[in-house]
Amino acid sequence: MEVSVQCKGFLFDLDGTLVDSLPVVERSWCKWADRFDIPHDEVLNFIHGKQAITSLRHFLAGAVKRKFRRSHLS
Repeated sequence: MEVSVQCKGFLFDLDGTLVDSLPVVERSWCKWADRFDIPHDEVLNFIHGKQAITSLRHFLAGAVKRKFRRSHLS
């Protein structure tokens, strides 16, 4: 089925005005943090207002070392 839509513009909701995506974003980051044994509060206090790549670099530097130590030195 082909659908045709005519419009004069697009509305992008980037700040939660129309849709509040914050709970989903935080839940996703917490699931990610669990994989690397990073406390949720540390992640949630850091991520807001930053690009994902910045947060990943920040946390993965230490998390990979911690996970390696636990799995190989225990």
